[in-house]
Amino acid sequence: MKAFSPGRRPQSWSYAALLVLLMLGQATSAIPSPLYSLYAEKWDYPPLLTTVVFAAYGAVAVVAILFSGALSDRYGRRPVLLVAVLLLLAGLAVFIFAAGPGYLVVARMLNGLGIGAIVVVGGAALLDVSPERAARSGTLTAIAFNAGIAVAALGTAGLAQTGFHPLLLPYLADALIALVLLVLLLVMREPHPSAGAAPLGIPRPQVPKEIRGRFVFAVIGAGAAWAVLGVCFSLEPSIAAHAAHVDGPFFGGVVIAAVTLAAAFTQVVSARYPARTVAVVGDTALAVLMLAGVGGFATGNAVVIIVTVALQGGAYGLAFGGSLRHLTAHIPAERRGAVMSMFYLLAYSALITPTLLVGIGATVWSDTAIFPVFSVLAALLCLSAVVVERVLGRRGGHLEVTRASTAEESRISEAG
Repeated sequence: MKAFSPGRRPQSWSYAALLVLLMLGQATSAIPSPLYSLYAEKWDYPPLLTTVVFAAYGAVAVVAILFSGALSDRYGRRPVLLVAVLLLLAGLAVFIFAAGPGYLVVARMLNGLGIGAIVVVGGAALLDVSPERAARSGTLTAIAFNAGIAVAALGTAGLAQTGFHPLLLPYLADALIALVLLVLLLVMREPHPSAGAAPLGIPRPQVPKEIRGRFVFAVIGAGAAWAVLGVCFSLEPSIAAHAAHVDGPFFGGVVIAAVTLAAAFTQVVSARYPARTVAVVGDTALAVLMLAGVGGFATGNAVVIIVTVALQGGAYGLAFGGSLRHLTAHIPAERRGAVMSMFYLLAYSALITPTLLVGIGATVWSDTAIFPVFSVLAALLCLSAVVVERVLGRRGGHLEVTRASTAEESRISEAG
């Protein structure tokens, strides 16, 4: 890899700007969530359309994830990130001028392309700018993601509760920050030292035989966690508000913020522990808490519901963060692109499919009737990850966990 030429290293503020960009991407993804109930009331559409809007976002984000990394390796991080921010701005403009539910689908697809690219390329650019802080960058990225979602959800929901242009001002505020970051990207020096040298090729999703057991365990746990997250961002805010007999969208924003802040906290705290242990604990806890959540929602008590979803968010943070660390610590360097492409394809499928099914069920029956069914199925999916881990371990092929690999994983976890 070529070194930076003297005087051409990225500016000192580049690292902070990229972190803010990562936060902005997740904030943009969260803004519409507290507003879906207002859109549904305004245009009188069923819950299924809300989940279609969310699923459209996830589907195009997969496309961006698969292609943006390779494009940035070939043409540089800045050009791809500039296009990504422009896509965010285009999506925000469609939201502002939306005249019907179809506009929401288009807006979310534009945002999904931009956010997917920001997640991949922004993360890579952080490593380019400060490779010596790789472990710390991972933790800061997780915090930026969850903080962006929490701030956007609470701010949007609070504004919506006041009724003061809730379908306009959140998008304008987000667009203003995006414009500032666009200017910073224009003057930022290219972070990638080998831009233009890499061949243009999209990694084909595949998993080497030697890590397939580990991959299955990781993707089931992460998939279950993302299935819960998808419903949380689409239908759960309105379900929670209905269960607690609370009017207005603010309570839904509190639900989203509780999930994401709890997830950020557990991911930071658990970073020092072995990833496999964290994943198993997270999968088990999420299964138990999804079942307990049915009772929590049934109480109709707002405090109990918020505590319930916060605990679920903490378990989600453990399940997803542990599963991802457990997998990435053992992927052969030459296969990282292919394995992670497959991982995110399956993870986004887990995000999209259950969300659509819950939307269909909520349309046929009701959201309060279908939510307990989803909770039970999500719990079973989480437990299946634990069963897979135990079965593989009993067969001696448990993800190649020998004393040496366990020690190595612990070392990596402690470094993180």
